[in-house]
Parts: sequence; structure tokens; C-alpha cells
Amino acid sequence: MIKAKRTWDPLYGRIELTDFEFDLISLPEVQRLRYVRMCNINSLLVAGASEISRFEHTLGVMHLAQQWIKAHGLPESEGKDLVAAAVLHDIQTGPFGHWMQYVLEDNTVEEATFIHGDLSHGWRSAYHQNTLASSSFSGKPFRGPAFLSGRWETVASLIRGEGKHGPLIAGTMDLDNIDNVVRLAYHVGVTEEADRSIPLTLAHRMSIDRGELVLQANATPAVVRWQEIRSRLYDLLLHDWAEFSAKAMLTKAIEVAISYDLVGADSWVMTDSGFLDFLEQKGVGEAQEVREYVRRLRRGDLYEPVALYESPAVEKYVSLSSTEVKLSIESGLSLALKGRGIKPLVHFILDKGKTRRGIKVRLAETGERLTIGETSSRLLAGLFVSSSRLSDSDRQALDYEFRSILINEHVVFDIVPIPDPMGALPPGAQLSLI
Repeated sequence: MIKAKRTWDPLYGRIELTDFEFDLISLPEVQRLRYVRMCNINSLLVAGASEISRFEHTLGVMHLAQQWIKAHGLPESEGKDLVAAAVLHDIQTGPFGHWMQYVLEDNTVEEATFIHGDLSHGWRSAYHQNTLASSSFSGKPFRGPAFLSGRWETVASLIRGEGKHGPLIAGTMDLDNIDNVVRLAYHVGVTEEADRSIPLTLAHRMSIDRGELVLQANATPAVVRWQEIRSRLYDLLLHDWAEFSAKAMLTKAIEVAISYDLVGADSWVMTDSGFLDFLEQKGVGEAQEVREYVRRLRRGDLYEPVALYESPAVEKYVSLSSTEVKLSIESGLSLALKGRGIKPLVHFILDKGKTRRGIKVRLAETGERLTIGETSSRLLAGLFVSSSRLSDSDRQALDYEFRSILINEHVVFDIVPIPDPMGALPPGAQLSLI
């Protein structure tokens, strides 16, 4: 009896798989993605985002690649390379989406720089599956290079966005982020039924010509709607106080773990739960602060918000996101808490093309070049505390001190409160929800 090789997708329905595609998704490095979330945190209040896996997304990108190949009549050999790139594009995603990656990028680890989309980078960075420390999942060695054999370098270049079809995998608007946005928004609940067709519409009506995105004119409404969905989705994922707090706590746990040499460049190979288990197990003795953050994260005992701000001063992110600068700010804020045993926690997020992304296209029919939409560019700043034992006056004083430090010591001007992304409340009202 022949076993049908197919899968069922919440956006696209039944997806047929060739033997080659089934073998690809069966690779251990791809199966690992079943245990890595699409989101950068296990959401507390944006609950629909909590459990969507990178594996589900991988199947979606593979299907969009299948559809693009059919629509554009790509030869079988090139089609296999594109499908392989679609399936393998996320295999270097660390625990909690890209969050470990961001922290490692902001902290020098083993003299290495993480390049998520560069599969050939690992031999010198220790992030890639060819390294001994990260060469297996659940007892089975990674075998993508051996499976693809001579195709490996071509597939790796496509994942980097190179070559004739590389921008379909790594571009301003590619098959990866087209699926990512609509899929996550669908699960979160900020799409309409008709929006499920957007990824397939764009896959059928977009092409690449000498590195340039070419779009059929009748597909521009789909791009506009995709941008609207993206903006609504990322408003929730970046501006919600609980999302912000959880990211701050996870970042702090990783930073402290790095300072005690518990986390290194090869730690990306862990799964979400495996990573938390590891941090909780290793967070003992002088590093017990790590365990404290992890346990609170797991039980939803988040640090409470005192101040949530945004500013156009994106150029300040590099300095503010460093561990040393954040510790310095927290030390200054601790003085304002007057030894009450309450810990302050500060965190910064760079919104550069996340909530909004302008897309440069060339219209297929006329050759006209245009930019659809605009690109967001904001610095997000959050201050949280470990306990609710603060009076309103104490919170106001701590908020004032935080603003003063940002403005006077770090020259961050034009600071405005982040409004509640879940409702049309006035700025600052989000903090009154606590």
C-alpha cells in the first residue's frame, strides 16, 4: 500500500508532497522546528500567538514556493533548489524565534556574529549545524548537506537572498515573510476570511527580475492589505505590556547566562522548552537570577510595567541595548526605589521595518517603479518592576527618573507613551490596566 504524502495547513488546506519534499521536511534539523515558536516569546495576553511553530510556517513557505514554481514554469532542477531553500530557510532559528539571536547579536559571544540566513557562515561562527556542538536533534544527526549533496551551496545562496531567485526567500517582501505575517495574524485573530488568499495571490503574481521585485498591477491591493495586517499584528506583538515585559525578562535571563558562560554560540540548536529547562537547571549559585527569571516567565508572573515609551531616536538603540548600559540605568533607578527589595528592569526594542514596511516594486505591465507603504522607524523603551508594591506616587517618581535618564544621559528626545494596542484608549492608559 502506498502511503499518501500530504499535510493539512490552516491557511492553504491540503498540500501534496513529492518524495523529495517529504524527505526534506523529515530532516532532523527541520523536525526540530516543531518545537520552536514563530513568536519571540510565549505570549501571555496575545494568546493566539503562543503555540504556532516554525515547522507549520516552514510548510507554508514550501507550499508558496510550490505554487510559484507552477505559476512561473520553473525547470525541475531549479524548482527543487527553491523548494529546498523554502524548507531550510529557518533551520538556524534559535529558541523563541529570533530572540536568542537578537541577544547574541547585542552581546559578543565567542568572537562570533550570528547571521541567521547565512548557511555557509557556521564554519566560522559555531552557529551552523556542521559544528560538533550542534550537530543533532533528539539523537539524530543533522544531514541537510549530505541529503542535498551538490545542491547544498546553491540552496544556501538562495537562503541568503542571492542568485536569480534568492529574493523570493530573503527579500523585502518574500515568500517567507508573506506567509509569516498572514499565518501569525490569522492565529492571533486580526485577519478576515478573505485575507487567507493573500499569500497565494502574491505568490502567483510576483516575480523577480535581476534582483527587482516585479508585481502585476492587480496584486497591489493584496500588498496594501498585507501591510495593514502586518501593522496590526506587530502593534500587538511589540506594544502590549505583557509581550514587552516577557521579552525583557527573557533577555535578562540570557544576558546573565552569557555573563556566567552558560550560553554560547552553539546554544541556538536547543528548542524553546529545552532552552528554558537548561537555564533553570544551570541557574544556580551565583547565577540563580537566571532561574528566577525563567520560573517567573513559565508561570506568567511577569514584571509589571511602570513606563512604556516610543521615540524616533533609533540611532540610540545600539548603545542602549548593551548589557552594560541597561545595568547602569537599572542601578540609577534602584536608588529611587530606596532599598525596598524591588528590582527595576529596562528593555529596548528596535522597530525598524517591523510594524510597517515599505515595498519597492516594478509593475509588470507598465514598468513603473513605486513604493507601496512606508517603513516604521521607532525606538521602544520599557521600564518594569519585580513587584506591585509601589504606590502611584512612587510609580510616577520612578517614571520621571527613567525619562530623565533617557533624556539627560542618553539624549533620547520626543518620548511619547505607547497606547494600548488592544483598544482605543488614550496614551498611557495601558499602564492603568495593571
